[in-house]
Amino acid sequence: MLLMSFDANESPAAVVDVLRRDGGVIVRNLAAVELIDACAAEMRSSLDEFDESQRTGFSGPKTLRCGGVLRYAPRCAELIAHPTVLNVADAILLPSCADYQLGSTTGIEILPGESDQQLHRDDTPYPIQVAGLELQIGVMWSFNDFTAENGATRVVAGSHRFLRAWHRPDLTHWANAVMPKGSALFYLGSTWHGGGANRSDSPRTGLINTYCLGWLRSEENHCLEVPPQVARQYDMRVRRLLGYTTHGAGHDQLGYYGGDDPVWVQQSEAEAAARGQLPGNVDLRRPLLPEFPPR
Repeated sequence: MLLMSFDANESPAAVVDVLRRDGGVIVRNLAAVELIDACAAEMRSSLDEFDESQRTGFSGPKTLRCGGVLRYAPRCAELIAHPTVLNVADAILLPSCADYQLGSTTGIEILPGESDQQLHRDDTPYPIQVAGLELQIGVMWSFNDFTAENGATRVVAGSHRFLRAWHRPDLTHWANAVMPKGSALFYLGSTWHGGGANRSDSPRTGLINTYCLGWLRSEENHCLEVPPQVARQYDMRVRRLLGYTTHGAGHDQLGYYGGDDPVWVQQSEAEAAARGQLPGNVDLRRPLLPEFPPR
C-alpha cells in the first residue's frame, strides 16, 4: 500500500483534496537540498545533545529528538513558513479559527536498530473531538531519503475518519511515507501514524512541524522556547505562528498584550475581512441581529 504523492509543482488544492480523503499525502522535492542541508547542520548539535532523561518508551530507545527548533535553527523558518505548507494549513484550519499557530517543532533522528514506534494520533492532547473538525495538521520534512528500510513514517490511510471516543481503526494496514530528501509528508492530527523501524545502517532524520487552531493551547510554549530576543529576527508570518499576536481582533481576542515590544504582531482587521471572517469591530458577545422593541 502506498501513500499518494505529488511533484512540488502540484497545486495546493489537489494536495488538500487527497489529504482530506486519505489523511496523509506526500509532496516530493518541495524544498531545495541546500536548504535541507543547512537546516540539518543547524539542528545537529541539539540532536547530539539529546537529554537521555527525556527518553520514553514512546519516543524509542534509539531515537534522538530536539524541540524548540527556531531557537537555534533559523533556516528552518523557511520550511515552517513554506508557501505550500501554509496554503494547505489555510485550507484545513482557517474554516475553524481566525488564525492558526505552531503546535510544535521537533527534530527526529531514528538510529539504526530502532523498532517501530507505537501508532498514534497527534491530536490526543486535546480532550475534545467533533466529527469533521481538525484541530491540527502535521508536516514531516525528510532531511535524507526516507525508505521502508530506514524508518519512513508509517501512516494508516483513512484512519482519520474514526472518532477515537468510539472506534479504533484497523491498524494492521499502513503505508510507509517513502520520499526523497527535501520532501514533505502532510498528515491530519486525527490520522494514526508512527515512526518506522530502522533496519538500515544509517540514521533517518527529519523535522516535524505541527500547526493547530489558534484558540487552542499549543503543545510547545513557543514564547519561552523562542523568547522575544530570538523571535525578533523572524518575519511577521513566523512571529505570528509562534504566538506573538492575538487570536482574533477587535472585541474578541485571545492572548492580548498591551505592550509595544517590536516582536508583537498587531492583527489586521482588513486581513480578517479579506479572509471572509467577521470584522474585528463586531462584538460577538452581543446579538448580531437588530433588537426589535416589544409590541
